[in-house]
Parts: sequence; C-alpha cells; structure tokens
Amino acid sequence: MAEGSERDVAAAGVSQAGAPHGITLFQHAEISAEIAEGDRSQADILKAHELTEAQWGEASIFWMTRIGDDVREHGEDARIPHLYSDAFSKAQDALKPPPSLDAASYARLVVDIQAAGGTAQPLAARNLSLADYLRLSRHMARVLSADPAESKAFFDAYQGLQPAPQP
Repeated sequence: MAEGSERDVAAAGVSQAGAPHGITLFQHAEISAEIAEGDRSQADILKAHELTEAQWGEASIFWMTRIGDDVREHGEDARIPHLYSDAFSKAQDALKPPPSLDAASYARLVVDIQAAGGTAQPLAARNLSLADYLRLSRHMARVLSADPAESKAFFDAYQGLQPAPQP
C-alpha cells in the first residue's frame, strides 16, 4: 500500500479502527481493483491475499457502510468516497498500462459508445475490458487536459464523427 495513502486517510480524519480482519480502506480498494480486472477469479484473488469469502464480505460491508454513512453525514463534503475512488483508480492503473490509442481513435471509441448506448459492444469489438476502458479514460483525461494538440485532435475527430444534422 502506498505510504501517501495512509497519510491521506489520517489527514482526512478517517478512522480505520474496527476494520474487519485488518483490511484497510486502501487494501479494500486495491483488492477490489484486482477483482474488477476480471482476468482471475475472485476466489483466486482472495486466496492470494489470504482471505476467505466470508472475511472479504465482512470487510466489504464495513467499508461500503462507512462510505454510505460519510455521504449521508457530510453530503458533497464526504471524504471517504473520494479517498476510496482515488485508491481504486491508482490500484487499477498500476495493474496494467492503458490501451494504446491515439486521440482520434479514442474519439471513435467514445462516439461508438454513445451510438451503442453502452460500452459492451464497442469494447468487445476492440477486445477491451471495462477495466481497460476506465484506465484509458483516466489516461486520456490527463493527456487531453495537458496537451493542446492532442485535445484538438480528439475534438476534431469527435466532431467529424457526429451524424449529419437531419433536415
């Protein structure tokens, strides 16, 4: 687990006391990211972490309840969901690199997802998983927000892929 993650939890005032089986918020996010990859069974992943299904279930209930309670209590100022989401994203990004797509190809994927009304078919056509797509989306968000030429390439491709207006 990243040392900075533990500092973030402490700085946010989030207590990890009482976490079942010692599974911290960040460990839960990391294990969840492994499960979300879909390339190994949950049983195999839990076994690698020396956890049973029952232990995982208890930890999941604990952390999901804490997240829900934080949102109910603090609304938009809730911290735990943001910490968890950030930890999950970092853990998922560490598992594999994002698929290699340029800005125009990514625009095509976005348009295909919009036209299909979901991710399943466009991702399957490219042999990508949902985890790949999430990793790619985070990567492209960073690239497109930092590189004006890539942003223009995406926008131009995206605009060019839009259906012609109907009279």
